Amino acid sequence: MADISLGIPVFNSARFLDELFANLCDLDPLPAEILFLDDASEDDSAARIDRFVAAHGGALRARLLRNGRNGGIAAAYNRLAREACGEFVQLLDADDLLADNDFYARVRPALRDDTDLVVTALRSNAHLLDVCSRMASAIVPRRPPAWWPLLGSFATRAGVLYRRARLLELPFPEPVWPGSDVIHLLRLRSEGKCVFLAAPRVFYRVHGDAQSSRQRDYGAYRRALAEFNPPTRLMHRLDLGLRTAGQRWMR
Repeated sequence: MADISLGIPVFNSARFLDELFANLCDLDPLPAEILFLDDASEDDSAARIDRFVAAHGGALRARLLRNGRNGGIAAAYNRLAREACGEFVQLLDADDLLADNDFYARVRPALRDDTDLVVTALRSNAHLLDVCSRMASAIVPRRPPAWWPLLGSFATRAGVLYRRARLLELPFPEPVWPGSDVIHLLRLRSEGKCVFLAAPRVFYRVHGDAQSSRQRDYGAYRRALAEFNPPTRLMHRLDLGLRTAGQRWMR
């Protein structure tokens, strides 16, 4: 069975860490390792993680990496991928959680040699997003066609398990821009097989500092869609329209 590394980038995330720590301690089974990366936080995030690793790091196989200066979220994702030891890598933002304590038991059977990406469903504290995701995830095929939109409507990037070798070949684009994670996933999907699982879920927290709570310019995203075939462009533009309408409603 493929090993999974859980990478958690942290920047000024102290207010979310106690809940995250409890969530990690409740997992059964555990991932092969848990890597925290403090991206030069200005609060006491690193000190909190240090104490957690000292108390639980052995049982959880957890360790803390540090950046001397803030490199941004894409650089943090890419460093975590490089430092990981697992065949698959999941990148969970510090303000998100795994919604099921048996998340890895549910996801492991899908980590096959012929699969490069496993995308899991989402839950959210934003009621509209949660309801829509619950309803919509039931219609997503287990092997979705390349044009089928996944991130945003059905899943969050934190719910993706990437084959580490593919992520090293095609790292996250830097700097990030609104929708760059969707384009990155589409590029990976164009050359590798992707599985969608509706049962294991990641809890995506919407709050005042979350990207989904802000008005964003998707011009670069629309331009990047031009590299894909017409069905992919059409479906992702439709999906973007629905998502931006939902974000305006939530704001």
